[in-house]
Amino acid sequence: MKKLTPSKDRKQDRLNFVEYWANYVRTHPDKEWSRQQNILINSMMKNAKNSKLTPKQYLKIKGEL
Repeated sequence: MKKLTPSKDRKQDRLNFVEYWANYVRTHPDKEWSRQQNILINSMMKNAKNSKLTPKQYLKIKGEL
């Protein structure tokens, strides 16, 4: 499997990752990659629940308010 290499362009990095992940999903069993996604999503949810910021405070920090 092709390794990811950083580029000088963030957009290109994102496109490279999408191609990498699409190839990974095509070449690995569903159970393997879905388990990995489950771990990632659960950790993101846990982190969000443990945040002391309100949604409004978070959006203000992100510059979206």
